Amino acid sequence: MVYNVLPGWFSHFRRDCKGNLGISIGRVENLRMNESVFPKHSISRDEIEWEDYLAELTPWQNRQGVWFKRDDYFAPLGYGGPNGSKMRQLIWYVNRFRVGKNHIVTGASIQSPQLSMSAIVGAHYGLPSRQVVYSKPETVLKHENPRIAYGFGATFEYAGGPYNPIIQRKVAGFTKERSLVVEYGITVPHDKYDSEIVRKFHEVGAYQVKNIPAEVERLIMPAGSCNSLTSVLIGLIRDPKNVQELFTIGIGPSKIDWVRSRMKYIGIDVYKLPFIWRHYSLHDTGFSKYSDHFKGESFAGITFHPTYEAKMWRWLRTVEPIEQNDKTAFWIVGSAPNPKVIEPFYTRENS
Repeated sequence: MVYNVLPGWFSHFRRDCKGNLGISIGRVENLRMNESVFPKHSISRDEIEWEDYLAELTPWQNRQGVWFKRDDYFAPLGYGGPNGSKMRQLIWYVNRFRVGKNHIVTGASIQSPQLSMSAIVGAHYGLPSRQVVYSKPETVLKHENPRIAYGFGATFEYAGGPYNPIIQRKVAGFTKERSLVVEYGITVPHDKYDSEIVRKFHEVGAYQVKNIPAEVERLIMPAGSCNSLTSVLIGLIRDPKNVQELFTIGIGPSKIDWVRSRMKYIGIDVYKLPFIWRHYSLHDTGFSKYSDHFKGESFAGITFHPTYEAKMWRWLRTVEPIEQNDKTAFWIVGSAPNPKVIEPFYTRENS
């Protein structure tokens, strides 16, 4: 089947991650359960520079006949700390655009890990974080993500309403020449950035398809913000391995049209794929809302993120059970962080 894809992207990836040559790969062959792909866990750049590990392949694990992609092992502060594909893309973004900047500005719901991740990555690069939230000074630290962000030096500004457009207008008002803005959803909007930047943003995730096991014929993955999905699509289009079907499960309101528009922007026709792409929305069909938390979903020692993979897993086991035949794979985009793992790395005294 003919499909339109820009050639040679993998060959440029190792150079693009850090802006120079020589990012090493393939150091995770002996990774044990509950480890991360980072050999040292530290917030300090004197001890480790996180961008050096953007090209590390997170492992696949076969649990009772089902393959799992453990992107939650991309965890610079150790397993249980901030992790996953969003963390990888945020590190790439901050590293790429930090020159000439002296602080981060961002805004999101007080429930959003964007707040904690932005503060943590900012602390690693010496960029304090100014965050816009809908809350009050006396209550903001009662919420987990702002509390973690505070531990890494974040300061807070308060929006006049809970809706994202109100929050983002406040972000725009605080943005100065030396501000590095972490966009809502941890992305690079394709109506603001040129196609080459958007492509490179997704390369860090697209590369992760490189080690899909040869047995895998069906790949299941979440569709939330769809940044991770876009990255995986790019990688699969380039090299589908033996994957015959990509089954995406929507967590929130559908963003499939957004994915198609974004792919078209960087020169890829998603209507011409070397595999079947099937999509089902848990949100649009009423199975669950984005804000729901499905706690307690686990399989063979893996506990799923209550906002994302747990919803998928409950639907799969109750409606469309996975065949445990070594041919089906489930992509874990990330896992819920444990504050107790993160707290020892706080940079603010008395946090």
